[in-house]
Amino acid sequence: MRRRPLFWQIFPVSLLISLCTVLAVSWFATTTFKTFYYDQMVVDIEARALLLEQKILDLVLDSPDALQDFCRQAGRRAHTRITVVGPYGAVLADSNEDPQRMEKHGKRPEITKAYSGQTGSSLRFSTTLHRDMLYVAIPLRLSSADHADKTGALRLSVPATALNTVLGTIRNRVVLASLLTILLAAVFSRQLALRISRPLEEIKRGAEQLSSGEKIRLVNIHEHGLSLEMSGLIISLNRMAEQLMERILLTRRQHNELEAVFSSMTEAVVAVDAEECVIRLNRAAGLLFRIDPQIGKDKPVQGMLRNPELMEMIRGTLRNNNCAAAEVELFDGQQRTILEVRVVPLQDNEQQPIGALMVMDDVTRINRLENVRREFVANVSHELKTPITVIKGYVETLLDGGVAAHEDGNKFLQIVLRQAGRLDAIIDDLLSLSRIENTANSHKTSLDLALKELYPTLHAALQTCKLKADEQQIRLDLQCPPDLKAIHNPALLEEAVINLLNNAVTYSPSGSSVFVRAESRQESGKKQWVEIAVEDKGCGIRKEHLDRIFERFYRCDKARSRENGGTGLGLAIVKHIAQSQRGTVEVESHFGRGSTFTLNLPG
Repeated sequence: MRRRPLFWQIFPVSLLISLCTVLAVSWFATTTFKTFYYDQMVVDIEARALLLEQKILDLVLDSPDALQDFCRQAGRRAHTRITVVGPYGAVLADSNEDPQRMEKHGKRPEITKAYSGQTGSSLRFSTTLHRDMLYVAIPLRLSSADHADKTGALRLSVPATALNTVLGTIRNRVVLASLLTILLAAVFSRQLALRISRPLEEIKRGAEQLSSGEKIRLVNIHEHGLSLEMSGLIISLNRMAEQLMERILLTRRQHNELEAVFSSMTEAVVAVDAEECVIRLNRAAGLLFRIDPQIGKDKPVQGMLRNPELMEMIRGTLRNNNCAAAEVELFDGQQRTILEVRVVPLQDNEQQPIGALMVMDDVTRINRLENVRREFVANVSHELKTPITVIKGYVETLLDGGVAAHEDGNKFLQIVLRQAGRLDAIIDDLLSLSRIENTANSHKTSLDLALKELYPTLHAALQTCKLKADEQQIRLDLQCPPDLKAIHNPALLEEAVINLLNNAVTYSPSGSSVFVRAESRQESGKKQWVEIAVEDKGCGIRKEHLDRIFERFYRCDKARSRENGGTGLGLAIVKHIAQSQRGTVEVESHFGRGSTFTLNLPG
């Protein structure tokens, strides 16, 4: 059933009631006026007839021949048709027509009533005169030899034009009054309907705005001059609206807080219902499974996760209403992601299960760091244990009498000194690496980064390595414009270049050259970089080692590295120095043809 507004339920009904009332009153008034005027005319005509009654009786009884003349003359003077009807319906005289030619009138309603001794009246169309006429007849008591106590009738008739004119005037006035009354009723009905419906519409709009959080109060009570009941209703609704708005604001604030926490969580969170459809998932979950959080809502969780272990944990929680925890591995191509997963049941206010909540923490990096830590500890232990073992062995030999042999004692002491120096180098590199990492992570200005010329720093690094290079007959070549500048810390950059030069000299053949080139490079985004490349023509690095070459203690050729006295930390120090100065380090190498290490610094 179609629902209509309250205005259209009140206004038509009120207007219809008013219309029916006006029509009923108009009909009653018209009928009353008509009956009243008709009765007045009948009384008036009856009075005329009574005035003529005695004269007519005398003429009927004494001089019937003079009756016709009297009726014609009297009727002409009174503008009234006079008809005298005998006891058997024959017309004895008529003021307008020849009685001899007229039909009998005994069956006319007014005549029939006059025969019974009463005054009769009738309003009808006259076939003789061809117009509406009002007929009034009174009884005539005829007592003579010819009419032995018989009753005749004296009938007077007048045209109904005056009656119709008066009734028409009255009818027009009643119709006009009715129309005005209906118009006023329509206006007042409309105002009444608006007076009732408008506050309700205001309440409706206020409720809609309240539901959207735009306002607190529903309507202004004093604005429309409302009734006592409506004002009381709106006061109650306003009080309810204020309380409801407070709860809405509290709920919205709590929702925003939960939404902020939910969205900012680094853990991936997925909530599913009892039918295994996604209720909510946060941004971390969307990134993990590569799906838009908005699109993933109300979709089957199986199509999103695509992992049997995760699905089994969710189904087990939904089935048994218990918690579950496990470490799950995800594979995206060749990339492995390790998740620490916890699944807990979701319950409603009545502690009834409605779904499950799965929280996934990506521990891939933590595991990798743990592996790096274990590997670092193992490498440090190994690197420290080797020289300590050598030192311990030779010291024990010397204590067992090796000191007596002067030549062997000196040889053993030289070995101990060399291994002690190796220990000292390892410890120095570890301390340097720790210092660089702590300085870079503390975000302090102690690095003293500034836009400075590069040539003095690179030249100092070459001078430091020149002695070692000369011993191996390796030429060092510096190619750097004197005015080239970069944002750097001279001491740290010099240390990084020295490490690169030492490696280049160590692994280059005698008689070769090591080049140090510095040049400016402009990116498409208008950011300027400075490249410092250290190029050698040594043995090079195999391709499988390039990804791990900057790890701590990683060696491509462990035997040769230890033979050359390397600690395995030089390139790791270079990497952290580059990162601390907002730069990067890269390597390009071809096995058997040499390597090029490139430091990129902001210009």
